[in-house]
Amino acid sequence: MKRIAIALMLFFSFSVVAQQEFELTLSTKGVDLIEIGIAGFTGNGGDAVTMENSRKLLSRDLQLTGIFHVIPERNMALVPSPDSPENIKNCEAFLSVGAKILVTGEIRSEEGGQLLFTGVVTDTKTCKKIVTRRYRGEIALLKKLIHSFADDVIFVFTGKRGITNSRIAFVSDRTGNREVFIMDYNGDDLRQLTRIGSDTIFPAVSPNRKRIAFTSYRNHNPDLFMMTVGQGIKTIYHAEGIGSTPDFSPDGKWLLFSASTDGNTDIYVYNIEKQTTNRLTHHIAIDTSPRFSPNGKEIVFTSDRYGAPRIYVMDRDGLNIRRLNTQGSYNDSPVWSPDGSRIAYVAMFHNKFDIFIYNIAENKNIRLTNGDGSSEYPSWSPDGRRIVFSSSRTGTWQLVSMNINGTGLIQLTKEGSNTCPFWVK
Repeated sequence: MKRIAIALMLFFSFSVVAQQEFELTLSTKGVDLIEIGIAGFTGNGGDAVTMENSRKLLSRDLQLTGIFHVIPERNMALVPSPDSPENIKNCEAFLSVGAKILVTGEIRSEEGGQLLFTGVVTDTKTCKKIVTRRYRGEIALLKKLIHSFADDVIFVFTGKRGITNSRIAFVSDRTGNREVFIMDYNGDDLRQLTRIGSDTIFPAVSPNRKRIAFTSYRNHNPDLFMMTVGQGIKTIYHAEGIGSTPDFSPDGKWLLFSASTDGNTDIYVYNIEKQTTNRLTHHIAIDTSPRFSPNGKEIVFTSDRYGAPRIYVMDRDGLNIRRLNTQGSYNDSPVWSPDGSRIAYVAMFHNKFDIFIYNIAENKNIRLTNGDGSSEYPSWSPDGRRIVFSSSRTGTWQLVSMNINGTGLIQLTKEGSNTCPFWVK
């Protein structure tokens, strides 16, 4: 139990302080990608491999946003990198290879095993600096410093924070049993969170990142549990049937879940402070996979009350149930976008599942995946620009993320079978 609590505390406690010198907020929200080039890093804070790996990490962070087109390395190699990130004299040369925006970086060693990373963003048309940022941290946190700079660059151009310091919780059987793991948004720094020794599925993380709810067979029955930092694991629901698919409310005070009693599966809500449970649906159908809306006022869920499983929405008190106009012969795993305007879900076509997005205002469905294998369990990134899901396209279940238009696919896992991703907000 102590090992679990320590792993959670390490995961939840990290922060990096950025020192801002100058910032000009831009508003670039057009459909065209921003042409951005990443020059070679300078400084004495690492060898050539460290410098190049750091530059590539920043390049990947920016490329995966779906906002930037990162100029290929072969183009950038045609122009000598500046000796200092703040001393750029060849803007026209960088502009000639397609870099309308230039990013330069420096990693320097400081006393006490600290690093100072300086990142500069320059408009090559005017050769004027857009933003300069400095970050300090231990050598082991270099990746986090780079991620933080990437997030700041994204904010400058969009007004929204990036996701490079976000995490994805998921289930993997790589240790023999299905347990909950956590990793960076790009698949790096994977760690095991639970060591229960029995199958554990459907993880959900609370908004304050201090609790994880999940279903586990630790007592030889699919019961619902909640693990809290410093307090261990607590049983939330135990019955003859299953307690599954949990989801925390936006304020973290309530926990939605589906549970079956006497052979009937309905949706329940658990008051975490009072430790009381209230049943929200009362139907002979199977109601499952509930998710709170971002404002906490509505709940989306799956139900087969009128035939095949479809997507429904109800008020948080269980009233005003209405069906959404979704696609496919079988729907499941609905989840709201962070701004509440769309719902991602899975739909069956030709005996396999694909990821769809339902636009609420337009009453319109957009198909995101369509290829080999099935795609299941979608989860939105905190900024609403990417979706992570489990895919069997490679022959085994692996986690993949993509832009919300279906582009920019990247495989995040390779070992074992990996499912039930939950992008930590």
